[in-house]
Amino acid sequence: MSEEAPLLTWTGFVPELASLLNDQEVVPPMYLVGGAVRDAYLRRSVTDVDIAIGADATAAARRVADRLGADVYVMDRERDVARVLFKWRGARYHVDFARLRGATLAEDLRDRDFTMNAMAADLRGSIDRLIDPLKGATDLQRRVLRRCSADAIKNDPIRALRAVRLSAQFQLKIHPGTSADIREYADGLRQSSGERIRDEFFKLLALDQAARGLRVLRHVGLLRQVLPGLAEAPDGARQAERATDAWTARLATVERLVQIQTAISSRRTDNTAAAFDLGMLVIQLDRFRGALRRHLGRVYGGARSHGQLLTLAALLLEGGADDAATLKLSAEEERQLQRAISNVHRIPAGPRGNKLELHRFWFSLKEGGIDVILMSLARYLAATGSALKQQDWLGRVEAATNLLDVYFNQYDAIVDPPLLLDGNDVLTFLQLKPGPLIGKLLRGLREAQVTGEVRSAGEALDFIGRQFKCLNDADSC
Repeated sequence: MSEEAPLLTWTGFVPELASLLNDQEVVPPMYLVGGAVRDAYLRRSVTDVDIAIGADATAAARRVADRLGADVYVMDRERDVARVLFKWRGARYHVDFARLRGATLAEDLRDRDFTMNAMAADLRGSIDRLIDPLKGATDLQRRVLRRCSADAIKNDPIRALRAVRLSAQFQLKIHPGTSADIREYADGLRQSSGERIRDEFFKLLALDQAARGLRVLRHVGLLRQVLPGLAEAPDGARQAERATDAWTARLATVERLVQIQTAISSRRTDNTAAAFDLGMLVIQLDRFRGALRRHLGRVYGGARSHGQLLTLAALLLEGGADDAATLKLSAEEERQLQRAISNVHRIPAGPRGNKLELHRFWFSLKEGGIDVILMSLARYLAATGSALKQQDWLGRVEAATNLLDVYFNQYDAIVDPPLLLDGNDVLTFLQLKPGPLIGKLLRGLREAQVTGEVRSAGEALDFIGRQFKCLNDADSC
């Protein structure tokens, strides 16, 4: 690259944002900083940006929001941090404005976590020119993750967890000094809030290289801080060997599940389906791809996706959901996690035409059945490895396809058919009072509708009468 060539390549809304900011009567200097600059240097698309400003960042954010007709939120009044949320060409973005961390840009950059995130561009000058006093670009070229200062991780131990995530995400080697600090201050992670630990850990689970990140997390001694139950030290050599084998199996399941999710996602490429196992899965599941993406894309707490939760389930599969007790999950996340882990063995083994078995599987699990299917496939691929038998795999993929077809295309016929009678109908017909018996009779009626034994309201009343008589007099059955 020649000296005259720009070092940064900005895409999307950033150039327009720069023009807008330069139209404002803002005296303090303003800089693009952090991950957006890193991504521009790496020629990656930029979605959200951080702006460091010499003074009154919140006021600048309000002026920009007014010009854009956007929303502005004050994130931290004391530190003068505000966020502008806006839409640009149909997509939603955010821009964070924050007062400089110190009197100068150099002080601000030294106070950041890693050199790759301590690069800047001058919004008052040329946004194409890189400002890089800590040599973050050189570290990226050498594929090294290095802390900005000797106190970077000590001052904020959550950066230790972030270091592992970034090293996996960008395939970087952690600098020896940084690695030593991670090990030394690992216990300090407990000083961080459970919510911060959870959110950073879920960012790791979102990576295509999640298994690699988890491997490093355990290697540097951070896993015991994040998931203490999962990282308990075994007693004795034999137990240690078993623990190592179990850990290897966990990572293999995580890796396979992430590959399956990638095959479903918008990140899928021709290489995704190059291997036989994923290729067959892509072909068979493609008809459900949109629905599966919506399922995995469901969001908890504004940031954590269901796909990330399912990756966590794969990691905990051989233990249990209780191992995630320290992650401050919502009640709904805990329920979904427990359901996925507890039911992974419940894939119906009966023939394709066994409507009753299919109904019982889906009616009890609802959308959780999708998780069980994907987890089961990942677990099988992880267990077989290179010993995969093509015919066996084809049979499992076909079974998964049939199951998903029932849920997405035959819901009213097999999963949850509208009942021909409701609870009030049954109460009136049998002259009963409300109680658990009514629910039991309705469950039986629903299954009879699924199998075709009952097809009309009259047949439903006859069925309820017989079932009630049977429950009260076994000899009459």
